Amino acid sequence: MAIIREINVKYQFKETQCALAEQAITRPEDTAQVFNYLKHETKEMFIVANLTTQHTINCVEVVATGSVNGISMRPVEVLRTAVILNMPSVILVHNHPSGDPTPSTSDIQFTRKVIECAKVLDINVLDHVIIGLNRFTSLRETHCDLF
Repeated sequence: MAIIREINVKYQFKETQCALAEQAITRPEDTAQVFNYLKHETKEMFIVANLTTQHTINCVEVVATGSVNGISMRPVEVLRTAVILNMPSVILVHNHPSGDPTPSTSDIQFTRKVIECAKVLDINVLDHVIIGLNRFTSLRETHCDLF
């Protein structure tokens, strides 16, 4: 007898107080408001928001949780739910527990890799927003050459 693995995608529902979670995400401020809770996390968390064609959030996935100052993952892990669910667009989000949302060199390099991979898959990376304590940084605004 042989064993094969079967993959099941399961949605878990989570309530949020943020009304923007059901509206089109059109500005980095919208993304920062939806994921503002990350400012209190003591470890880096990397989340991908999978968006519909109307740019509303279909689902989010916590791709990885790291340490106080770093995280490790591959672009394929970031894009997997968009591929499985046939989502046309994503927004990348992660926090900096230090409170300073200034992107690191590795943040910029990783974003570049994800965008390159997403283009091959015909997935649009709309932004990468870094959440700090009382402010955020949009890589689309600060490093528009990536997009």
